[in-house]
Amino acid sequence: MSSATSDLELQVAVAIGASALVVALGIVLQVLAMRLRGLRRAREIAAAQATWRPLLAQAALGETPPLPPLRGAQFGDVLLLWNQMQDGVRGSAHDGLNALAERLDFHARAARWAERGKLAQRVLGLATLGHLRRAGDVARLQAALHDTQALVSLAAARALLQIDAVAAAPLVLDEFLRRADWPAARVGTLLRDAGADAVAPAFMERLLGAAGEAQLRLLRLLRFAESPRMGSVLQQLVERSDDPQVLSVALRQIHGPDALARVRELARHADALVRSAAAVALGRIGTAADRSLLTALMADRDWWVRYRAAQALLALPGTDRVALAALRAGLRDRFARDMLDHVCAEASMSIGGEPAMQGVAR
Repeated sequence: MSSATSDLELQVAVAIGASALVVALGIVLQVLAMRLRGLRRAREIAAAQATWRPLLAQAALGETPPLPPLRGAQFGDVLLLWNQMQDGVRGSAHDGLNALAERLDFHARAARWAERGKLAQRVLGLATLGHLRRAGDVARLQAALHDTQALVSLAAARALLQIDAVAAAPLVLDEFLRRADWPAARVGTLLRDAGADAVAPAFMERLLGAAGEAQLRLLRLLRFAESPRMGSVLQQLVERSDDPQVLSVALRQIHGPDALARVRELARHADALVRSAAAVALGRIGTAADRSLLTALMADRDWWVRYRAAQALLALPGTDRVALAALRAGLRDRFARDMLDHVCAEASMSIGGEPAMQGVAR
């Protein structure tokens, strides 16, 4: 190998090493810069909170404190703090915080962010419009309700419900049925916070008028409802529906004794899912007269039906240790005996007592 070739290879190696060193140094500097920016940002947020949190608290109490200039860089931090405080207060405190927002012209900036900001800015802007509760923002919020970004559309739904829950409930429910990216838990919480009496009419109309998957999706919201009228809806579904999934979900939530006759009938349904749910319902609304029905269900061919029936049996009025011992002694089905023993042992462990079947001979 010639010396010229060796020199060339050495030069290439040195160049590669130098390049790698430059790249590594660049990465270190970039990480350091990001760290410094993060620390500087944390200091800015802390400074904004230290200045504005006491002022917001005073405003929430109905006071009108003198306000320092709100620099543009601080606006987002203060607006976020204002929204957090709005979420944590009740009654007249909202009005005091809104009065401060008027002094700082939050509405104009929030409206711009709601339409043209980055994702986080849009969500924050929509949340602000909801707390300000201006009827003139409804059209803007209705447009955002159909946004392809789930976070944006949910923020718009919440804002609409805050402004006028009665008018917004049908729109929000229809959008929930239209799109699959809205979690039922989140939508149910929004409807509950809006007030059961405000959303109940629209909800019941859609629930009773829907079918198939739409009805099932709406049923998932029902556990968040806090209206006495929802009980009658569940009873109507149990009385009218032939869909095993609908019946299963409705039976697991029903609490009214008026449906007891239908629940007893459904305990003999051909679908195991319905029989299991009916057993759960009997554990809540059943009477001592249902002991024989649940005893029969403990011999069901489906394990979950047997399990739920045994659990319900323990929950019936008048079911004590003596009654359980007598019942077990009369059982001829091995699966029923095993399931009763299993559930009794499970129940005794959960309450920390002695085994419920202790001393009962096999």
